[in-house]
Amino acid sequence: MADHTVHRLPGPQGLTANLTIGALVHVLAALVYGLLSLLRLEGCDRADGLAAGWGLAVLLDLLLGGALLAGALRRTNGNRWAMLAGWGLTLVPFGVLAAATSSYIADLPSGCA
Repeated sequence: MADHTVHRLPGPQGLTANLTIGALVHVLAALVYGLLSLLRLEGCDRADGLAAGWGLAVLLDLLLGGALLAGALRRTNGNRWAMLAGWGLTLVPFGVLAAATSSYIADLPSGCA
């Protein structure tokens, strides 16, 4: 009889592997924000376009990060603390940058000049 079991690839192991993957997700979201801010999505109000780009980047970050983390947790071989610690450590700089960007957008003048 042939063995017809499906062999899954192992999930990323260790703190540094998960730290790298989490950081890459945040970098991708930052690149999306940068590209959307260069497109000048605003009409009369500059803050509206930047806020829209920021919202889309955060949404991408949360959806992609959540999907990758859920997939990695399903494939882990008992090393969950390293996986969660790696992803958790990437949230610190992301939170700081998200708060700084949010306050910058809030401080922009509104309305047409």
